[in-house]
Amino acid sequence: MLGSEIVNPKIDVSVPRTAHLAIIGESNSGKGSVLANLISQEVAVGGEVWFIDLKAGMEAENYAQALDRKAYDLDEAEALLSDFNAGVDARAEQWRGKMRSLDDAQAVHRLLVIDEAADMIRSGANKKKSDACVELIRSALSRSRALNCTVVVATQNPRVSTSLPYRSLLPTTLALRLNSKSEAVMAMGEDAVRRGARPWQIPFNRPGDGYLWDAETNQVRYLHVPFVTDEEIHALHRVGGDGDGRSGSDSPVPATPSFSGHRGLLRRPLLRCEMRDEDE
Repeated sequence: MLGSEIVNPKIDVSVPRTAHLAIIGESNSGKGSVLANLISQEVAVGGEVWFIDLKAGMEAENYAQALDRKAYDLDEAEALLSDFNAGVDARAEQWRGKMRSLDDAQAVHRLLVIDEAADMIRSGANKKKSDACVELIRSALSRSRALNCTVVVATQNPRVSTSLPYRSLLPTTLALRLNSKSEAVMAMGEDAVRRGARPWQIPFNRPGDGYLWDAETNQVRYLHVPFVTDEEIHALHRVGGDGDGRSGSDSPVPATPSFSGHRGLLRRPLLRCEMRDEDE
């Protein structure tokens, strides 16, 4: 229960590094800072970052120096997702019968970020390509976790049955500020709300506050994700690769030191967060 976990207001909240994650929240609720924390920690431990941003790269391009792959339109997204799944296939072929799950000792961790994922759902002339992308995401979610890959999906649209048709494969949800209880139920499910999740009560002036719901353990936590400045984001960069957002290697590359407040926690916690009392 949430109340029993806020006795200490400075508890670090974490999820496993390979836990696929959905981030749902309205505009200016803190999604950008959540992604910045995840990406900065991935870079700090030498992992790969693949980023799909169908808003013409307006968010992803801020991380250009840290990205191994990027896609800014539907054609590029399909190609990136195909390559991501091919990488999953290659790891499965190499390690099948030898290891039940991989870590950094066997293969570099690969983080796939899909920002504003609802924009991938198209109709008309683009529907066929959109459907292909959705199936590729579904394939990645269902097969990649044991192969040291993580998929993080962000959206403003809480109507996940339509905006995230693969929602059932994302058991961990971070709900930032939402408009209503009904939106919270759509985004997180009734169990999360019954167990204390109240994202519609988060004040507008508290970006980064949210409820972390783990459907596998039926646990909900109220937390705050630290703000990350544009200067800190622009300071991130990977070392190695060819500099065009593509990497053909499965080997970890050296990373720049993490900036203040982010200590490369992805080998342990995926998010470093502060617990906050709902009544503060």
